Order: sequence, then C-alpha cells, then structure tokens
Amino acid sequence: MDNLNEINHVIILAAGRSRRMEHLSKQNPKCLLKYNDEIILLRLIRQIQECGVKKIIVTTGYRHKKLEELLCQEQYSGVETVYNDLYEEDVNIYSMKLALERVEDSCAIFEADAIMEDAMVKYVLGADFNGKSVWFTRGCFKASQYGGILKADSRRNVTAIKIQPVFEPKYKSWHKLTGVMRIHKNELNPFKMILEEYAKSTIKQYYLMPWIDHISDLPSIYGDISPYSYYTFNKPEEYYQLQSINIDEVQPAGEVCYVDTDKLYGIEEFDSERVDILMKKIKSEKMWTVPIIVEKNNMLVLDGQHRLESAKRMNLKKIPALLVDYKDVNVWSLRAEEKVSKKMVIERALSYNIYPYKTVKHKFLFHVPDNLKIQLSELIS
Repeated sequence: MDNLNEINHVIILAAGRSRRMEHLSKQNPKCLLKYNDEIILLRLIRQIQECGVKKIIVTTGYRHKKLEELLCQEQYSGVETVYNDLYEEDVNIYSMKLALERVEDSCAIFEADAIMEDAMVKYVLGADFNGKSVWFTRGCFKASQYGGILKADSRRNVTAIKIQPVFEPKYKSWHKLTGVMRIHKNELNPFKMILEEYAKSTIKQYYLMPWIDHISDLPSIYGDISPYSYYTFNKPEEYYQLQSINIDEVQPAGEVCYVDTDKLYGIEEFDSERVDILMKKIKSEKMWTVPIIVEKNNMLVLDGQHRLESAKRMNLKKIPALLVDYKDVNVWSLRAEEKVSKKMVIERALSYNIYPYKTVKHKFLFHVPDNLKIQLSELIS
C-alpha cells in the first residue's frame, strides 16, 4: 500500500476462547493454529504489513501471554496488543471498545482466525473504498449459513443489518457478512460513543449491535469479497478440511515488457488528484516499480490507469506492463448501478465510452510485482 490509500490502522480481534475448538486450542488461542505451515495470526499480520499498514492493534484475552510474547519480536514492532481481561464473558464488543480507544483515523477490522488470500487483503485495504465505511460480504445468504447478514439498496448503501441464528428463505436476497469491515473517520467517533454506551449495558453482545441500531446515523456500503478465497472455522473438522485447500497457489506473473503509452486504451475514468500524487511519488523515487496490467488482444489497461496517466504527463513513451489474456481474469462491478462484463468492458473502451471511476474490478491469477527498479530514463524514448 502507498500513501494514496487511507487505511493505516488495522484492528485484529484475537481475544476469544473458542470452546468449540477446545481440544485443538486448549493450550493456545485458535489463531495460533497453523495453515500452510504458517501461524494463522502471523500470516494475517504479514499480509497486512505487506500492504504498508503502519499500525496493527491485536486484542488479546485467552492465553494472552503467548500472543504477547510472540508479538514482541522485532519484526512486529508496528504491532501493539491490548488485553481484554473480560474475554470470558465478552462476545466482542468490549474488545472492539478497547481497540478503538487507540484509533483516531480510518481503520479496518479483521477477525484473527480468518484465512484469506493475499489479493483479498489488498482489496480490503486498498483505495477502492476510500471515503466509505464498508461491510464486506461473500454473496447472498444461503441455506447452510447463519450469523450476520445485511440488506442494501441499488447503490450498495446498507439499509439494514441483523444477526440471523438460522437461515430463513425470506432473507435469501440479503448478503452474508464476513468478519471484515472498514470504518471511515467520519463514522469513527460517533461509533465509538455509541459503542461505549452499549458496552456499559452488557458486553454479552456483538460490536455490530450499536451499528445495527443506528444504521441511519452511520452510513456505510457493502463490498463483495466472493471472488476471493476466504475461510473461517469454528469446529475441528472445518479446520482439518482447510488443510487440504491451498489458497496461496498462484501462476507465475510472466515477463514484464514495455508498451507504447499511446497504444493503450483506458477502461474507466480516473482521479486527477490521485495522478498528481502518484506522479510526484514516481519522480521522487526516480524509477518505475509497479507494472500496469494490459489485456493483450485489445491493449486495454485492466489495472494501472493512474500509472498510465502519470506516465503520459511525464512524457514517457513506454510503460512497464504485464500482458494477460482476458479469459484468465475475473471481472466484476464495484457499483451496483453499473453492469460489467468482459464484453462490455472491451466494447466501451474501444468506443471511448469508458466506465466511471472506481467501477471495474479485476482479479488476476498471479501476484503483481511491486519491486521493479526501472530507471525513468529507460522509458523516455
């Protein structure tokens, strides 16, 4: 992540005991179990740190000393812990209260036992949702599910949230919540005040409850993470099943090549202010570090429109790019009111009828490298 993204603080809720996992987590919190030979909590912290987040707050409770000892290592200098001594009776509202006391700006919240791919963490913490409080969901509510769900209008504005103990057909159009959200600074202080009042009455409730009861005072949207791999587990058999799934397997990114800037087509509008900031960053570094992603048959810029505009304003004739086949890319819309498909993206780009800013989202089957060191002088001619 760079300074173009507003999330620099992340809360990880890790205080719970998880009695349903008792024989596996008797000596350690559930989040200290392993996935792909990596401790789940440390995996999440690594993913967040790789996005450039400066401050991570981990709430501890059950077996808190083990967590605190683990996180006092030098590589976790940006991680601080806050101990919830009421973890036995708290659902999670008190943990959230303690963590939010240390936050003064827009932040993101993760549950410590969630396992997700790197690309999803980047999506959650990235600039697509700047300026908004966001509840992340994984598709519509299904018969096998229970827990938090939300309803939204045609523009993704959240109109209702509830905790549903069992599936009921009347809620099948609602969206299933995950344990991931963003709180924008505009909603942060009002939410803190309401949360504190609720926590005074009882801590045997979810931190969702104050937001649920004050939905009109705390505007938010939902973000869809269903294109990404995301798993949670509450029972030993669910944990064992996850061990056979490898969500970290990705394809090689391919070779970075140079593409003429005047041969590329944008697919959506861009933010001029963001271009200015990015251009200053590139000039100060005196090198190009991240390639754009280009659909190879029609030369559409699938990712990197702001970098392309920066290159044009700097009079660069070439730009580092990864060429991809569109059939290997997932695409969806960030705006409920805008329909998106690969065919539509191509047709609109080639006819210069591009989408509004922050509409088209792509997921690639590889990690986009961010460590190129190409001198700008190589791109001038």
